[in-house]
Amino acid sequence: MCRMMVFSGSCTKCGEKYTWDELTQNLSCLEAKNNCAFGDCSSGVEVAEHEFDQECDNCTVEDEGVDDVEEREESRNKRQRT
Repeated sequence: MCRMMVFSGSCTKCGEKYTWDELTQNLSCLEAKNNCAFGDCSSGVEVAEHEFDQECDNCTVEDEGVDDVEEREESRNKRQRT
């Protein structure tokens, strides 16, 4: 049986719900490896969900002082209107 490990939770700053795709792992069983495709086995895929809370990308950028998220969104909206 193949296993998929999914990490989901919420941003510790803004509270939005997220699935952290960059942490998701696909672990193929031997049968699926022999068939050259994840989940291509007789047993299917078991999905294990793990809670994982961290700051989202927008909040991280804001914390680093790289850019103000609100100003960035305002300038993006102005460009879309023109």
